[in-house]
Parts: sequence; C-alpha cells; structure tokens
Amino acid sequence: MMMKTKIIVTIMVFSGLWLTPPYLGHAQERLFIAYTSDLCSDMPVLSCFVPTSYAGLRFRNDFGTKELMHAEFSGNYRIQRNCLLASVTHYGYADYGNAQLAVGYGRDFGKRFAFSGRIQYIVEHARGYPTRHSLCTDFGFAFKFSKKVMLFSAVHNPFMMRYGIVGQDVIPLKFTIGCVYAPIQKLLLSAITAKDLPGGWEIGCRFTTQPAAPLLITVDGTNTHLGFTIHWIHKTFLFSVKTAWYYRISVSPEIGGYYYPHNNP
Repeated sequence: MMMKTKIIVTIMVFSGLWLTPPYLGHAQERLFIAYTSDLCSDMPVLSCFVPTSYAGLRFRNDFGTKELMHAEFSGNYRIQRNCLLASVTHYGYADYGNAQLAVGYGRDFGKRFAFSGRIQYIVEHARGYPTRHSLCTDFGFAFKFSKKVMLFSAVHNPFMMRYGIVGQDVIPLKFTIGCVYAPIQKLLLSAITAKDLPGGWEIGCRFTTQPAAPLLITVDGTNTHLGFTIHWIHKTFLFSVKTAWYYRISVSPEIGGYYYPHNNP
C-alpha cells in the first residue's frame, strides 16, 4: 500500500506534565516526550533527543471496519548517546494488508546534532494473490540551534527501491522537514511538512494543553479530519485515547500506551 501523503503544520501547547521525580525533571524534556510519543515510528531521528529508552503500542481502527485496523509497536533502546531503533506495524486484516518491520540506528552528538538510519522489510499480502516482499530505507537528521529551537528532516526511500525488490512499481519517495520551538518552558510549538512523490496535500494544526495534572487534551484539525485526544501520564507511563472524524467518511478511534524507564545503561 502506498503511504499517505502529508503536509502537516502542527502547533502543540503544553502547560506542564506531572512525572515522579527524579524522572525527567526538566520541563522541556517532558514536553518533548509527549510531542514525540506518536511520531518516532515515522520520524525515528526524534528518538535521539528523547533522554531515555522507551517502548510503546498503538492501535487504530479506521472508520469502524475490521478490514482497516492499524497496529504498531515501536521502541528505542538507548545506550548513552546511541539509539537502537525498532518498529513493527500492520495495516489491514487477515485477508489482506501491509506489514513492516524496521530496524535502525541513531545517535546524538553533544545534544545538538542527531542522525538516524533504518532499513524496512515490507510484506504485502492479499487472499488469492502472491505475497509481495520489499525492502526500503530511510534517513533522518536533526539539529538543535539552542534549547528552544530544533530543525529536523528525513527522506524515505532515497534509493528509489521498488515493490517486490525487482518489480515495476517504485515505493514512494517521501521528504519531511520540520521545526520545534519552545518560546517558554511550558509551551512547545512545531511545524512539519512532508511530501510523497507522487502524492496529495494535507494541512492542519494541533493544540495540546493540560487542564489538570496528570491529564492532557489535544485537539487537532486538518483538511481531512478533526481529532480529539486525551493523554494520561502516570510516573513512567503515558496513555492516550483518540478519536478522529474524517469528513464525509466516518470516525477512527485510537488507543496507545508508552513506557519510559527511569535509567539507561
């Protein structure tokens, strides 16, 4: 299946997260963990600036149909400045779907610059048709100008690899660029722009706030959907429940959970 083209403009507003000391005592670090919780599987370079290892699960049901289920596991095992990245995703159901296994490596240098690289093994299956196996790569880069400003970018399938490895169809080439800006300690603003070749456009914004610890609420909207998310943070765990309304189609519910251990080797 071809990846959905996106151009996303994201604005995230956080008014502080509650975590038990001494875990991630700096407020901006807590903000960044919440910001990257649902992005690291697609933008693994962001994992390099998450100051701890983590593991997470997400499940989404598009439009209330069993044929359009999305399941994802992602994780980052951090050894000092080195990050071992892994994710497993599946979209579809037993009769047809798309499964991806990705493994990679990332590293940050002096907490200013980071890079990541991954290789993905893709399996497309459909009842009555041959299974198609593919390989793909992606690379990401991020640079912090200061504690308040960071730029990041990524390219997916830069070598123009094909479905089926030697097939006729090229896996879409995707470029992503974005920035994160923290004007004050408890506010995080970001913008992300992504483009698949070929592909369409999607433009939107997101607002996240914390009305009462440890509860956070996110409202996001694009030209394709409106979404509402409740986050709950307790010690080293982050839980989220989301529902998104896709115009003229239906509603897609999503749940997720992430674990961030205290220490790293």
